[in-house]
Amino acid sequence: MPTTWMPPSPVELKGRNVTLRALLPERDVAVLYFGSHRTPEKEAIWNYLPYGPFGSQEEMGAYYSENMTGKADPMVWTVFSNEGDKQIGTTALLAVVPAHGRAEIGHVWFTPAVHRTKANTESQYLLLSYLFDDLGYRRMEWKCDSLNHPSRTAAARMGFSFEGRFRQHMMLRGKNRDTDWFAMTDKEWPRCRGNFERWLYSGEKVSLMELNNG
Repeated sequence: MPTTWMPPSPVELKGRNVTLRALLPERDVAVLYFGSHRTPEKEAIWNYLPYGPFGSQEEMGAYYSENMTGKADPMVWTVFSNEGDKQIGTTALLAVVPAHGRAEIGHVWFTPAVHRTKANTESQYLLLSYLFDDLGYRRMEWKCDSLNHPSRTAAARMGFSFEGRFRQHMMLRGKNRDTDWFAMTDKEWPRCRGNFERWLYSGEKVSLMELNNG
């Protein structure tokens, strides 16, 4: 076992349904803004994030340029649908600790147009495969507001184990946030990877939640 691990890089990660490319505001923000603003349904994706919705495309671009671009932590990818090569959301690595082989997935949001598709699941599969298979990491974390039922459900269905609730963990938008903590280890990854691939690619009518929690 190594005494330290290589830090991740913003490499392109390509799946059958989506491709992850390092966020470039000048390329991505116009489409991302349109997909996440101007209707209540679209703007609901920002409810549990510490930023957004934004007052304009220019405001969103400035925020992403200053806080989300060219950084090692958070390292943000734009998610592109392979059908049409269109920007549909973001995902990121943060709280990266190469000395312990540990990182967290966060800053995850997708436009409502691709909710209930394979886009989110394959995006996280690509990140997990990169960290576990390519870099040999030991632990991947997923944290969310305890009130964020979709995020809690996504973590469980993808095979992350619930490790507890950090009560009064932080203040967010002027309100208390209790944070639910999930994780997956390298020992659990082979089973979870097989379940991801079966659900994503086999064509079977199978529930990923049942596979990972059966």
